[in-house]
Order: sequence, then structure tokens, then C-alpha cells
Amino acid sequence: MVNRAMLMASTGNPGPTYLTATREALAASARVEPEVQKTRPIPTCKLGGLPSDAVEEIGNALLFAVRPLVVTGYLGRSHEAVKALKDLADLVGTLRVFDFEARTVSFPASHPATLFRATGAAAAIKSADVILVIDADVPWIPTKVKPSDSAKIYHIDIDPRKDRMMLFDIFAAGSYNAEASVALEQLRHCISISPWLASQQVNFRLQRQELEEAHAKGLELLAERAKPSEDGLLTKDYLFASLRRLLPDDAIFVSDSVTNQVPLMEQLQLNIPGCSFSKGGSGLGWAGGAAVGIKLATDIYDTNHHRGIQRRENAPTYNSRFVCEVIGDGSFVFGVPSAVYWAQHRFRIPFLTIIINNGGWKATRGCINDVHPGGMAAAMTDDGLGIDLKNGGPDYCGIAKSAANGNLEAWKVETWEALDGILKKAVDEVKAGKGALIDAVIK
Repeated sequence: MVNRAMLMASTGNPGPTYLTATREALAASARVEPEVQKTRPIPTCKLGGLPSDAVEEIGNALLFAVRPLVVTGYLGRSHEAVKALKDLADLVGTLRVFDFEARTVSFPASHPATLFRATGAAAAIKSADVILVIDADVPWIPTKVKPSDSAKIYHIDIDPRKDRMMLFDIFAAGSYNAEASVALEQLRHCISISPWLASQQVNFRLQRQELEEAHAKGLELLAERAKPSEDGLLTKDYLFASLRRLLPDDAIFVSDSVTNQVPLMEQLQLNIPGCSFSKGGSGLGWAGGAAVGIKLATDIYDTNHHRGIQRRENAPTYNSRFVCEVIGDGSFVFGVPSAVYWAQHRFRIPFLTIIINNGGWKATRGCINDVHPGGMAAAMTDDGLGIDLKNGGPDYCGIAKSAANGNLEAWKVETWEALDGILKKAVDEVKAGKGALIDAVIK
């Protein structure tokens, strides 16, 4: 059963697997198996690639498209798939890539093909003539933005039918159940040997130059948003850009930032696969426990290379990858911080926590205004709805520090001028083996 649980947790659509057993089974004497049985390989279960006719059809569509677009959501779970997508984008100079869900590093932010929501993703979806949706649950929200009726859409996914999503339909010309890394490599190879590739190269070079210019302008826009505010108060964009500047380049971010997830990823501009984790559905408060587990895992295993993860010598090391939890104030309340920060101290797993303190549960307010903008609840104040945390809110620093029995450094920051110095101190504390937390109050 343990082997089965490992198979379900690490293959297909990977994630937590809960293994239960009866009391009698758990209380029974353990059977000691021969040593040879302890060297069983980690279970694997992989899908294959695309059928040959699909490879040719999609490959030619991408090759001859004027404005091809890839939309993804969780492709970053496979490091091989990220590399394969980058290789495809390097080959097809007109291709643009948009990560709609902004949860994992599905494509390097520094690549000129990268699109952010703030830098033209919506316009790209509307104008694309060929769209490849790959490993995504929600490639777009039709009531807000959708492709043109003339766009040709292809869908490659580990779960293309979306059996549990009753309203899922993107009107794809073809949907395929395939491994993203395999399918992308098939497409790249198909295009690379195409007799029509040479005739497209001139156009690719011109389009690539335009993409590079647009990408540079997009980064300038994001940098403008991250400038210090004139009133001295801390903004979310300045906070997130500071994390990019001051944390180690290979830091792992564990986020539960809800309404701030998109600006967080836009300002972090991550390039290394496997350095961003976020929940795939509901579950506010997820990040605290996840940060504990991820820090434990990286202390024991070298995860810098996805293939052949190796146990570290003298593991656990207590000084491996830098882990940063980024969590909203409302999510922090739901995350049982007493357990999180006691575990951080008790098991010597230091990580940095950044609380995005925007004064309440803004996701609730957003949902109310989106679904019933003219309703009674939309007219009520946050305090009246019980979603306000500004007035008499919790002492987040005190909660975490007391849970760690005083073995944690914590600061509350309200101005951008104070942030950099405190953030540097927090990084030093974590590197020295002690947990740190910053309650960042944003305007």
C-alpha cells in the first residue's frame, strides 16, 4: 500500500496521497523483509506522446501561424517539460507563452516569449490564430477574455477530459492525453526537420526581435509598478520585487497569497523550475505546513536537478535551499500557526515567512463583487461582513514567536524605507539556522 501511495503521489497529476489503515493493521508486528526487497525502485507511471498525425498537424499549425500562443497552468511540475517548451519557443520565433495559473515555474520569466497578465496576455489570447493549451485547468475565463472564433485550439494534458469539471470546454480542434515533455519534444523535432522551416526563418527573426522589444517594455512596466511610493507606505509590488532582489537566486517560494498571487509571480520573475509551489485549489492556510515539508525535504535531498534526486551526505544538513513562505494575513490565521512555528523550532527547519497584510480576506470581497455586484453584501463594509482584519487584528509576530518558544525573529514593517534593512536581517537569521517572519503591511 505504501508503494501504491508513492505511485499516486509522484506520477500523473502528482500531489499529496493520504494513506489510512485500520488500528489492527497498524498495531500488528512489522514484518522484516530481506534486504534485497528494500532496494525496490521508485514506482513510475508515465503517459506516452502524441500520435504521429497529431504531431504533424499541430507542428505545421505552429510553424505557419502568424501569432501562435501556448497557454499553460501546471506544466512546471515537470522540469523536463519546462526545458522542452523553452526549446520549442527558441525554435519557433513567433511563439509566445502565457502561464495563466501562475503557480509553478512553467516557463522562464527572462525568455522573450514570456507573457504576463500585466504585459499583454489578454490581448495575445484574443489575437492568437493558433493556441496550444498544455497542462492547464483554466486557460482563460470566457466572461473576461477568450480567443477569437477563428482561432484553432489544440489541447494536450494529463487530464484533457476534465471529468470533474462539468463546465470545461475550450472548443479544441483536438484534445490529447499525453505527457507534456514528450509531446513538446515531438513537436520541436517535427518542426526542426520540416522542409518549410527555412522559408519561415526570416519571419521568425523579425518576430523574435519584436518579442524581445515587447518583453523589455513589459519588464519596464513591472519595474515602474515596483517603485517606492511617494507617501512612504509599502506597496505589494515593491515588497515582491524586494524579495527578488534580496533573496538567494535559487530560493524556493511557497505561496498562499490568493489575490496577490499574480503580482507576486510577476515581480519574482522566476527562471528555475521547481522553485515555486502553490496550492492547486481551495485550502487557505496551506503554505505553512507546506513550507515545513519542503524545507525538510530539501534538507535531506538535493533537489537542484529533477532527474535522479539524491540524498545529501550527512543529511539532514539544516542549511540547504532557502525557503520563503509568502502568505496572506487571512490565510495565516487559517494555517494553524501555533503548529507551524513550533514545528519549525522543534525540528530545526528555519525558513522565512512573509505575511502580506492587506487587512482582511480580500478574496471574499472580490467574489461578492464579481458574482453579485448590486447585492446587499456588496454594499456592506468589510467589518460588517466579518472579513476585516484591520481593526483589532491579530498580532502575527507575537503568535509565531510564542509558538516557537521565542526562537524566532519577527518584525512588522509598514514603510518601504524600512523593508530592505529588515529583509536583509531576516535572510541572515534564516541562513544562521533560525526562523524569521516579517508582517508586511501593504497599502
